Amino acid sequence: MIRHSRTAAVAATTLALIGHSALAQSANDSLARAFANPPDAAKPRTWWHWTQSNVTKDGITKDLEWMKRVGIGGVQLADVAAGGGQVVDKKIVFGTPEWLDAVRHAASEADRLGLEMTLFSSAGWSLAGGPWVKPEQAMKKLVWSETVIDGPRHFSGALPKPPSNNGPIRNLQRGGNTSQDPTYYGESAVLAYRTPSDERTASSLRPTVTTHAGPVDATALLDDDLNTALTIVPPQGGGAAWVQFAFAEPFPARAITVAARGGIPFGRVLASDDGANFRALATLPGPGGYRPGTVRTFALPGTSARVYRLELTGAASTPAGNMAMTPPQPAKEFVLTEVALQGGGRVHRWEDKAGFSFLFEYETTPTPAVPGTSAIGRNDIVDLTSKMRADGTLDWDVPAGKWTILRMGYSLTGAKNRPAVPAGLGYEFF
Repeated sequence: MIRHSRTAAVAATTLALIGHSALAQSANDSLARAFANPPDAAKPRTWWHWTQSNVTKDGITKDLEWMKRVGIGGVQLADVAAGGGQVVDKKIVFGTPEWLDAVRHAASEADRLGLEMTLFSSAGWSLAGGPWVKPEQAMKKLVWSETVIDGPRHFSGALPKPPSNNGPIRNLQRGGNTSQDPTYYGESAVLAYRTPSDERTASSLRPTVTTHAGPVDATALLDDDLNTALTIVPPQGGGAAWVQFAFAEPFPARAITVAARGGIPFGRVLASDDGANFRALATLPGPGGYRPGTVRTFALPGTSARVYRLELTGAASTPAGNMAMTPPQPAKEFVLTEVALQGGGRVHRWEDKAGFSFLFEYETTPTPAVPGTSAIGRNDIVDLTSKMRADGTLDWDVPAGKWTILRMGYSLTGAKNRPAVPAGLGYEFF
């Protein structure tokens, strides 16, 4: 009986293994068949660019029939002012009755061929703009002006109006040039805070500014204007370019703001007590997103030094360079629009964290702790919004001490959907 039981067990095991193998083979065959003839849900979708208004109904039909023939499952139609290909005599321009008719034809042909079709919500790739977007509806940024006063006293006067130009941050003009596009400005709030005792700017102390090539007029770096610039050409024999700030007495710095056209370059922030031996305080540009930021504040470890140097070793990275993490490339020139040392504390990389540029992760950009003399106290902030008149004048009984008044508003970024033909080009609204 034992011998027969063992024989039966072996037979059952063998049959089970054979059955499992058959099931596995069947599953593999099914998967192979699915790859050879995938269901519609598994087929790829593709962007379908109507380039430079070069569109015909015959071309639409031929495109879609080819897509069906090669196994594409659907399209996302985008009308763009980019790309090449065939040029037609009579262009079909975005938004016209002829264009809408062409879209209907495309949808009908896609339905006939069993293709899924969807449509970008505006011309270009940005999806959120067009000539129908009014300035008051368009994308905006926060702007502000600062007024520093001493109390106790009664203050009655006009607060400077914040920048109302179109641009990505502060008073920076979009594209570096004055635009003829309409602008828009609105008031947001008026806040005052007791100025931290450590708060000082390097420009108020009139440092001696030099570069590796010798003395320079550094007005453009210290004027709080992002549209003026100092151009620095790297040494012809190689090596780092630099711009240096020397003070009569040691300057305590807790932050530095660097602004440059085309993006923040590669480099370092250095400090020295004697102008000969330097120590590193920060590395530029730091982690970034797809597009390089043009204004960036770096929080520094508490430092007091007589000489500060911004060392420039490579051109700002491009979007492709950011994605590929390519090493720094040589620069023909560095166009700096601001280099400002601050004595008070700053949020590290605050421009990026506030949405003026891109920062996709915050773990590697923490803000170091600062003493109370370098920070704004929560109880030292006063809301003065109701005290400012429509013409921008303020009446306020200022408490004792030094105070900074922020008049805050909003103006347009000037961002537009792109790349779009003129008929479809306009402000973005988010």
